[in-house]
Amino acid sequence: MRNVLAAAMIAALIVFFTAPQPKTNPSDEAAFAQIVESALDSNSPARLERWHAAQEQVMRLDPNRPNAAAPFVRSGLFHWTELSNEDRQRVLTAMVPLVHDDFGRLAEPFFQLTGDFTVLRRADPGTVQSMGLLTSLAITNGRFAEYRTFREQLRKRRYLAFEAARTTATPADLIALVPIPATTADTPLLLGILNALQTRPVNNNHPADSNRASALIDFALDHNLQPLDGLQTIGANDPQRARLALALGQSARAGEIEAASNVNDRAQWHRYYIERALDDMRRHDSLHALQYLQKGDGKSPDVTAAMEQLQRMAGNNAEAAAVHAALVAKANRIEQWNGLCGSDLCERANGTLWSNGAPFALKLASVQSDNVPPYAEVYTDDALTGEGPVAPAMVARAELLRGIHRVEVRLANPVTRNAIRRRIRIE
Repeated sequence: MRNVLAAAMIAALIVFFTAPQPKTNPSDEAAFAQIVESALDSNSPARLERWHAAQEQVMRLDPNRPNAAAPFVRSGLFHWTELSNEDRQRVLTAMVPLVHDDFGRLAEPFFQLTGDFTVLRRADPGTVQSMGLLTSLAITNGRFAEYRTFREQLRKRRYLAFEAARTTATPADLIALVPIPATTADTPLLLGILNALQTRPVNNNHPADSNRASALIDFALDHNLQPLDGLQTIGANDPQRARLALALGQSARAGEIEAASNVNDRAQWHRYYIERALDDMRRHDSLHALQYLQKGDGKSPDVTAAMEQLQRMAGNNAEAAAVHAALVAKANRIEQWNGLCGSDLCERANGTLWSNGAPFALKLASVQSDNVPPYAEVYTDDALTGEGPVAPAMVARAELLRGIHRVEVRLANPVTRNAIRRRIRIE
């Protein structure tokens, strides 16, 4: 399979390097380039020497010309199987500036041909997009150590891109830097974006990526980030708009959004119901708080924990103790996962638990994959708390403070190289 794939990648690269090149060479340079093109096609015992000598002349005559190495690379790829390891390395080295100039198209076939990130990193043009591509190549091909390195470098590169354009980027450009999904390691970037949007909020003249805008709103609300004013003009969904209004102290506005909404799925409103109940408690409106808790999923531990708080606020200590006992009985357990493919996890799933302060453990087992195992990342309240290949199983552990926590399991490589969904099971 590896040989077939390598052959396919060679063919793809040959097609690219056979594209017409600008004919601006002097006649002597063109003559040497023609020798480079044809030297390896002959049966002469000296064909390799002629090939090298002609390329040296081409590079000596005009070393800075774009695509000067293209004939050398093209002929080397045509005769790849005939070349020594040393000559193959020379071809790959000559490809570096060419790949640099068209990284998006050439990085993948280059990697499949060589399996080597060392040379490819030399060709990296230094953009967020190129590092994202390297990260994707690493995780797709089971290069997990490189994936972890590139993932962190991608995070740093996003922040540097933000710093470089902090005062000049459009709101849409700022939103485009929001990672999906965002993690606590991205907090400095997201705080910077929130501050920048405070002075130039998103508007109809600069429409933003709705998925990234949604990710920014959820993260900011979940982690109490400020300022939030610049998010009010983003086209968020109604539950997000209502949560945002609450966070800005606009309880009446939140109620208006809720009342006028066409979103009838209570699951989408769940976070709002809890936050609205807690807001009502702070204003000592226990009846209204109870009504909102009754709208939420009664099996979810965050509803139970809020109900205990409400009972204690009302002085109903016996009822509060009974509710607390229900929490303790299900401590550190997630009984309902959202986002599963049937009983399996195909991409990402999340759940909520109440912790009594004891360590939390989660076992994952592989159900479907290829020769590259699934790579799982476990996040607690958006902080990475465990990761690794599920081959055939892994256990993620986390130290949790007492209280409610959100847990999410993500497959970093949800699809195999043959476009088949990987599956794991949460046990």
